[in-house]
Amino acid sequence: MKRELDKQKDTIRQAINSARSSKPAYSNLYPLLEKLFLTQLEVKQELAIEPVSITAEQAQIRWNEGFPLLKRWEFPVDISAAEKILTSMEKSIPTDNHPLRDANHALVRALTGQSQQKQAIWESFMQHEWEPWEEWVDTSDKDIASIIFWARSGLRPSLEVTAQNLLNKFPVPDSWLKGYCPVCGSLPSLLFLQGEGERRAHCSWCSSEWGLYRMQCPNCENRHHESLGYLYTETEPNYHMHYCRLCKTYFKQIDVREMVDPVYFPLEEWTTLHLDLLAQRAGWRQPTSPSPIVYGEPQN
Repeated sequence: MKRELDKQKDTIRQAINSARSSKPAYSNLYPLLEKLFLTQLEVKQELAIEPVSITAEQAQIRWNEGFPLLKRWEFPVDISAAEKILTSMEKSIPTDNHPLRDANHALVRALTGQSQQKQAIWESFMQHEWEPWEEWVDTSDKDIASIIFWARSGLRPSLEVTAQNLLNKFPVPDSWLKGYCPVCGSLPSLLFLQGEGERRAHCSWCSSEWGLYRMQCPNCENRHHESLGYLYTETEPNYHMHYCRLCKTYFKQIDVREMVDPVYFPLEEWTTLHLDLLAQRAGWRQPTSPSPIVYGEPQN
């Protein structure tokens, strides 16, 4: 157990060190992200969450019918672990990053000032169509995205451990090639190529991984090659932004086959923000995290 934990810590540190030299534009983020990733990893070792009650037969039926095992709000969470991440990260926030600092303080104040509602506050951030947490969290003059970032950062270990426990019991069948996560029905945060060119997805919600078709839009399941394309920069040939002309969305894809340093996908989500900007300037839209096929089209 300790050996595996140390190995995971080394992977995070190596990925951060590699990014420091190859992507210096994000240098102000690395101390914060390294602390966050290591804290989340430590918290995972001491989580107290109830196992999800699903039988092998139920899992097979859901997958055969194209449904994920859980909805996003059905994940059990350890709110003590979530709060530990939130409070332990306060001193690591750069002093000049006022949106992140103010958001952290707002969430801490909500939890300490309404201690009887802690479970409800944390679980409210697992919704996808509305924002019930605004009932408890003071959002005036706050950056909403930063508030959501801190809440989801606290919840992430519970989500990932629950998903991994389910996948240990019920491996994803090779026949699951849908654009959304087989565990929670969310879209990928990143796509990647490995091995002989197999295309895989990394879930934006629970970090599960699964296979995809080589030509496929995860958002709308379009597989017509004439309406699919990609952008890339010559300075980063391993990174492509794959877009779909039908739904106008894009996904970032990494070819990890020739990358020497460890690839840590939560870090890659941050150090590819310039690629998001490139794709969005070209007119493509970043999809929401919940798959519209599973959860319906997002409400405006």
